[in-house]
Amino acid sequence: MSDERRPPEDLRELDRALSEIRFVPRASLGPEVFGRLRRGERLKGVAPSRLSRPALWAIAAGIMVTAAGGLWLAGRHHDVTVDRCCFDFDGGGPTDDGVLVVARRGEEVRRIAVYEDRDGSRSFTPEDVVRFERGPRLAVAAGLPDGAVTSRHCCSDLDGAGPADDGLLLVAVPPDRVTLAALYERRPGVFLTQFPLR
Repeated sequence: MSDERRPPEDLRELDRALSEIRFVPRASLGPEVFGRLRRGERLKGVAPSRLSRPALWAIAAGIMVTAAGGLWLAGRHHDVTVDRCCFDFDGGGPTDDGVLVVARRGEEVRRIAVYEDRDGSRSFTPEDVVRFERGPRLAVAAGLPDGAVTSRHCCSDLDGAGPADDGLLLVAVPPDRVTLAALYERRPGVFLTQFPLR
């Protein structure tokens, strides 16, 4: 940014905060528009409409669809963090393990971390020990280590999409080593062995 366009030093933090603001239609906009239309309200100072009532309903429906689509898109393009605890993911016996998933809602998995809940908070905190962590790419090492145990944990909402249709596939070496963690989504009419891992 050129010096001419840069705000003064004391306003830079405010400028940064204002640039991060995003406007989306409020959830009550659609019902309000339909209510006003049903009551026959018109804008003040506007000539009477020559549109028929069905045409006005079509316009209101278009506004609703546009608003709903905007809200849906706004929600889909943000990463969500899902934290589920407590299970025995590492085969150590106690149900003290959790999984932290960061994903683009219902789509791409950005991070999976399997942790041991050391402080008993039943959520991921700085005091917890991370047993396994991976980024957006599924990494599978060649061959399984000696003593490896495979387990599946299904079904809950692990990708933030809403339905409890996600499972977690884990490969662990008891008592406290996790070597692979991947998400899969249950799909009707598809065999478990054909679910794509994410």
